[in-house]
Amino acid sequence: MLIQISLCRWFLENLRDDLGLENRFGVTLMSDQHKGLLEAVKEILPTAEHRQCARHTLANFRKRFTGVHYEKMFWRPCKASTEPLFNAAMKEIQILNPVAFEYLMEKNPISWCRAFFQEGTMCDAFNLSMKGSAWPEFKPCPTIRTLLNKLKKAQRYYQVLPTGLNQFETRNLAESYVVDLDKKTWSCRVWQLNGYGCVYSVETISFLNRNVGSYVDPMYFGAFYRNTYKYPMKGMNGSNMWPCTNYSPPLPPLRRKLSGRPKVNRRKDLSKKATRHTVSKVGKRILCSMCKEVGHNKVVEQKNEGSNPGEGGSGTKTNEGSNGGEGGSGTKTNERGNKCEGGIGKQPKGKDTTRKMKYSERIIKKKLGKRVEGKNGEDNTSANPLDIE
Repeated sequence: MLIQISLCRWFLENLRDDLGLENRFGVTLMSDQHKGLLEAVKEILPTAEHRQCARHTLANFRKRFTGVHYEKMFWRPCKASTEPLFNAAMKEIQILNPVAFEYLMEKNPISWCRAFFQEGTMCDAFNLSMKGSAWPEFKPCPTIRTLLNKLKKAQRYYQVLPTGLNQFETRNLAESYVVDLDKKTWSCRVWQLNGYGCVYSVETISFLNRNVGSYVDPMYFGAFYRNTYKYPMKGMNGSNMWPCTNYSPPLPPLRRKLSGRPKVNRRKDLSKKATRHTVSKVGKRILCSMCKEVGHNKVVEQKNEGSNPGEGGSGTKTNEGSNGGEGGSGTKTNERGNKCEGGIGKQPKGKDTTRKMKYSERIIKKKLGKRVEGKNGEDNTSANPLDIE
C-alpha cells in the first residue's frame, strides 16, 4: 500500500508541475477507486475536486449485490442532480437492502453522485483533436445539438408558467422547477452541471420562441473547441536518448508462470457481457428427418432400426427398408412395426428410408474398418472384418 501511494504521489507531483496546477481552484480529476490515488490527491492537490468513475463504482457494487434491479437502482442516485432526489433514491435502496445502502454510503457519494458536484465544470462532452476543424465558431458542436434535439422531443409533456421578468416555473405533474433566464440558472442544477440545459430549460426557452443554442455555454462552441487543442503535444525521445548515469539499470521482473491455461481474449467487465437469449422447445413438434413422422427424431429412429426389427406373420408382410413390393389384400409392416395398407402400386411411408439406411451402413463400415486396423497402421488380415450383416 505504501508503494502504491508513493508512486501515485510521484505521478501527481509531475502532473502538477507540468500543468501548473499549484494552488489552482476549478481543477477536476476523475479516476477509478484506486486507494493510492485517493490518498495522494488529498495530499498533492487538496483544492482539486476528485470524482470517481461511476462505471467502476457500479462494477464493484455488482460484485457484492448481483441483479438487474440493483443496477437500475444505483443509476438513480448517481444521476440525481439535487440532494432531495438523491435522498429519495437512496431511501428506496435502504428499504430494499440496508446492507447495500450502507455500502454505497461508505463509498463517499460526494465523489460519484452528480448532486454534490461543483457547478461550472462541464464534463458531459468528450473532445477529440482535429474533430472540430469544420465546425462554426460561435455555435454549439454537433454532439450538443443532437442532445438538444432529443430534449425538444420530450418537451411536449411539460408546462411553463411565467412568474416574473424572465422567470418561469416549469411543471410536469408533481415535479416543478424554477427557471431564471437572465442568470441562466435552473433549480434542478442540470444546466450548471452540463452547460447545455435539460428538458425544463429547453421547454422554457421554446415557450418564448427563442433559439435554444444561444443559451448553451460557450465552452461547447467550435472556437473554444479548437482553442483547446491549439497546442499539440510534443513528441518524446526513446530510452536510447536518455543520458547516461552511474546507477545500474533496473532489471525487468521475473516471469512468473500461472497455473492453468493462459487466457488470450481480454477480460470484459460484467456490464459489457451480452446476455445469451435461448428459446425453449417445450411444446414444439419434433419431426423425424428419416421417416418424416412426428414424436421422435432420427436418433430414436436409428436405435429402433437396430433393436426392434419387424416381425412377419400370417396375412402380413415385413418391409425391411426395400421398396416394399406390391401389396395385396393383406397388410404389411415396416421395421418399426407401423402397419401400412396394402394395394397395387402402393408403397409404405418413408420411401427414402432405404437410401438413408444404406448410407448409414456405409458409414458404420468405415468406422469399424478404422477400429480393426492394427496399431502400427497395418490392416487386419482376418476374414471379412467388415461383415456386419
